[in-house]
Amino acid sequence: MLIAIMLLVGVAVTMVSTILVTEVDESWTAGSVTRGVLSAVLVLFSGVYVNLMLAGIVKVWRDPGSANRSLDKTIRDVRGWLGEKTKWLGIALTMALIVAAGVALRPSPPPDTGLEEGKLVVMTAFDESANDPRLMLIKLWNQLHPANQVEVVFVSGEPDQQNVRMVNDAKPDGAHEADVYVLDLVWMAQFREERYIRELDRSTLAGLDDFVPKVFGTCVHEGKLWCLPLNTDVGLLYYRTDLPLAVKPPTKWEQYFGADAAAAAAGTPQVDAANAAPLANEEILTVMALEAMWAAGGKAFGENGDVAQNEDKTSVQLGAGDEIGLRELAAAAHDDRVVVTAEARSTTDDVAVRTFADGRTLYMRNWPVARDGLRDRVGFGVAALPTAGVLGGQNLAIRAGTGKPRAAQALVDFLTSAASQLILSEVGGFAPTRQSAYDNAKRRDMQELRSALSSARLRPVTRHYVEFSQVFRDGVAEAINDRSGRLKPETLQRLAKILNQ
Repeated sequence: MLIAIMLLVGVAVTMVSTILVTEVDESWTAGSVTRGVLSAVLVLFSGVYVNLMLAGIVKVWRDPGSANRSLDKTIRDVRGWLGEKTKWLGIALTMALIVAAGVALRPSPPPDTGLEEGKLVVMTAFDESANDPRLMLIKLWNQLHPANQVEVVFVSGEPDQQNVRMVNDAKPDGAHEADVYVLDLVWMAQFREERYIRELDRSTLAGLDDFVPKVFGTCVHEGKLWCLPLNTDVGLLYYRTDLPLAVKPPTKWEQYFGADAAAAAAGTPQVDAANAAPLANEEILTVMALEAMWAAGGKAFGENGDVAQNEDKTSVQLGAGDEIGLRELAAAAHDDRVVVTAEARSTTDDVAVRTFADGRTLYMRNWPVARDGLRDRVGFGVAALPTAGVLGGQNLAIRAGTGKPRAAQALVDFLTSAASQLILSEVGGFAPTRQSAYDNAKRRDMQELRSALSSARLRPVTRHYVEFSQVFRDGVAEAINDRSGRLKPETLQRLAKILNQ
């Protein structure tokens, strides 16, 4: 029995010491050093014990009686030692506990940083054109990442309908089809506050300081990074350069949307009106109204997305500049020298491009992507708006419950990289989100675009933006139709209720 016990102890000590040696970390941490010391002690003990064990086995085998006498003597000695050396036993036990705690608290292995394998689904509202450089970049990703092929789900309809479709996918009981959403800038507050999307891991992202600060600011809330900007947007002023009389870039709103514009159109018989103005009751009407109010010095809608309200927050509070801006917008919409009035209130961005391209107006306020649609159709130049424009754009965000967060973030990083942004700008005409894309741009009007971004402002920041904008533009459309240019008190009250719900 004694021989069997000695053999079992020897095997156990040798196994434990061998396992500890093979698992010693290469990094020097408190846990790894403690484990290394314990391993060394056990290896030393194992070597000594094996030699003593062999001698003990031989002695017990030859003289079994001596084993009993030795065992009795050992028990007496241990009892005596325990009585005299209790404090040393306490010290030994304390040291053993410290070593055990060090082993237990050793750092856990680093998390897996590889990309999860499997398909990634991107849900977006941009069109399905094969020439869209955003889709070209996705195809390039697919070539480089065969284990993470991207499938694009296109969402059709007006922006409000697109929002509903994405919300229905992202909410807790939604379809959860997408891993990544291409979100309109104004939807960010809704998706963030409802926790439809997840925070990004900054530690794996480089070059964040290359993003245009104002654009990158739309991705950050309370110090957390929720998305990265795919493309930005801001209004540009297009003006004719192919007319006998020189058309100069306007330096104030009135020169392309007011009395000065009417005078310029009257002196140019080649055109129908001064401006191809998109005033259809869609999101563009919200944009046009805000820019008109800002041009007149309005302060109800702040540059950071805040909205002025009365003291008890029962109504949005317009100032004198806001009211003047709306009155001037209504007057312009009914002046056939300023805008093409027969079509003004049903004119979308695309219709405005066709009107300007047909040579019917002197000016047009539109987005940067309109530039390529005008090439070889009409002579034109591009300038920044003389007053503040609305900041637009699309951000890439990851669904909160995706099963492939690292792969999804790698895709987002790839699509917003410096190289990708330069491709989106130079090939597709999109407004890039990185400063390096402007520094290396070959397009002639990129600095005008950069200038327009510097003065751009946010639309109201609220998780109920879709509802807010619908009520606001309905009120603006009514104010234009009745020529008063005034938002009704009940409209202002409804807007405040939406903001505060």
